[in-house]
Amino acid sequence: MRDRSIRQRLLAWLLVPLAAVLAASSVAGYSTALTIASEAYDRALLDPALAIAQRLAAPDGRVELDLPAAALEMLRVDAADRVYFAVSTRGRLIAGETDLPAAPELPADGVPVFYDSQIRNERLRVAALAVPFAEGPVVIQVAETVVKRDRLVRQLLLSSAAPEVLFFIAALAVVWFGVTRGLAPLDDLRAELASRSPRDLRPLAEAYAADEVRPLVIELNELLRRLAESIDAQQRFVADAAHQLRTPLAALQAQVEAARNEGVPPELAGTVDHLHAAARRAAHLARQLLTLAAIDPSADRPFAPEAADLAEVAQSGVTDWLTRADGKHVDLGFELEPAPVQGEPQLLGELTANLLENALNYTPPGGEVTLRTGRRDGLAFLEVEDNGPGIPESERERVFERFHRVRGTPGEGTGLGLAIVREIAHRHRAKVDIRAPASGTGTVVAVSFPAAARGAQ
Repeated sequence: MRDRSIRQRLLAWLLVPLAAVLAASSVAGYSTALTIASEAYDRALLDPALAIAQRLAAPDGRVELDLPAAALEMLRVDAADRVYFAVSTRGRLIAGETDLPAAPELPADGVPVFYDSQIRNERLRVAALAVPFAEGPVVIQVAETVVKRDRLVRQLLLSSAAPEVLFFIAALAVVWFGVTRGLAPLDDLRAELASRSPRDLRPLAEAYAADEVRPLVIELNELLRRLAESIDAQQRFVADAAHQLRTPLAALQAQVEAARNEGVPPELAGTVDHLHAAARRAAHLARQLLTLAAIDPSADRPFAPEAADLAEVAQSGVTDWLTRADGKHVDLGFELEPAPVQGEPQLLGELTANLLENALNYTPPGGEVTLRTGRRDGLAFLEVEDNGPGIPESERERVFERFHRVRGTPGEGTGLGLAIVREIAHRHRAKVDIRAPASGTGTVVAVSFPAAARGAQ
């Protein structure tokens, strides 16, 4: 089971004990208030018993209650409860109810006792005391039902619970706000990391990090530093290796071409042709590796954009591309309209060359390739369309990975062309899209650039 978030943990550790404390406080407050109120009701219940005790007399040795009947009825008057009383001695009922339950053993010195009882399925609260006489102790019981007391219990419960609930809600809001504000540095750190590209390895700001977060930021920066050093070493190795291979590969290609031009025995012609093709592919791969090393964001090469037109960039190598297309028997067309951008012409030319080369490599003889430039929806665009085998929709994101080739496709590609296209596009804040053409056969690779004003310098 996945661990809860830090926010959930903090809220649980803060709110659960707080809720327990508030609950205990409510119970204690309610119990105290109920005890005080019960004592007040008990004292009020004792007053009639004391009044009856004062009216007891035994002029001839026999205890009698000297209280008019009207006065006894007044004792029973209550707006909410029914009141019962009984006066008895040694089993003889002097006055009152005959079915009032007998009192427990009472102190002989007249100290009152309060207890709960029941009559005819009604709960009672009883005040009882024993008054000493020569005939024997006279037990006085005054009881009443508990309607007022139950009503008081409900009122006390509501009056104590409502403020506690409101206080808990207020505490919940304060705790939530405090936890949210306390975790803000972590949210800021997460937002900064989420906003970065995979190649942005700049250190995080440590000066404004909270004391608890600063060790994490320091360790992250150390990790980013080591990662940047590792990537930089890898980039330098690739660039150095490509640079070291470039010269001998160019010499090898020149020697093979010279051998082909001088003529070779028929039995070696095929071998020399294969050697020439391999040398050409190796030289092309070395050039692409050097290009990737130069445009990689971790490289020291600064980006210096200037006013350029995609149409002019595409026209610069028209003759060479037409020659290559004729050699493959591919119909290469150009539909060039002005498309001003801010960029580096050399990189834009490299982007165009890789798109055209990719299209020519994978378009079979007799096919068509079209390069277009222009403006669309406020953006300048450059796109290359072919009617080759196409790229499956599931592969349209993966083809931008380095050295990735769609399985089963013909051609002699290295899997670096579209990776170079995307890197150059990123440098120019451009977007690369792959889609199927309107005919449904082939591929359209479109690069959309932020358009610059015509004539911008």
